[in-house]
Amino acid sequence: MTPTFFSRLAWSGARSLTAALLVVSLGACTNIRNDRTRTQTEGAMAGGVGGALLGAGIAAILNGGDPRAVIVGAATGAAGGGLAGAAYGHAVAKKKETYAKKETALDAELAGLKRQIAARGQYNAQLKKLVATKEQQLTAVLAADHSAGPPASEWELRTSTIGKISEIDREARSWQETIDAHKAVLSRAGSEARSVELQTGIDELREERAKLLHQRERLSAINQKLVQ
Repeated sequence: MTPTFFSRLAWSGARSLTAALLVVSLGACTNIRNDRTRTQTEGAMAGGVGGALLGAGIAAILNGGDPRAVIVGAATGAAGGGLAGAAYGHAVAKKKETYAKKETALDAELAGLKRQIAARGQYNAQLKKLVATKEQQLTAVLAADHSAGPPASEWELRTSTIGKISEIDREARSWQETIDAHKAVLSRAGSEARSVELQTGIDELREERAKLLHQRERLSAINQKLVQ
């Protein structure tokens, strides 16, 4: 048998070995449940297979097809490629985990934002009814007999209206702080797919705050009419 025959045999053996390694590694990766471990293993195996082929090829060229050199080259390439592939797999797995954590954080942010919008909407609905009641009270106060001085109902209306305005001012500041906090999250989200949904929620929260301030204006108008 000639050296060429042995070199071909060695090269064929190296390719068969890497092919078998690829099949076994893919089967092993399929049974790994943990995504991080599976990604790292896939990277190591792919790097090992590629490194083995590359190492065998380089060894064959540099050593004239010497069978032992081809096999050693394949083994060395597999080891080096496996390490490089594992490092790459680790980087990919870490990137996946970071993305998953970011998605989870955005999900929580959106869920909290929706709850806040619902709560603000309920507050405004109740406030709107209260303001309507105060306006009816104002009509009654203005129609009452003032010959003996302001009626007791006027004093009660004035003090309750002033108290409610103070409460609304506190709520308005709190709602703005909440809006600013969500805007900060939006700025960090960048071009994430959820950014549009987050922006929509922020806009809805702004609308609720605008409705709050509108009810404040109605209450202020009541006090102005009482002064007249």
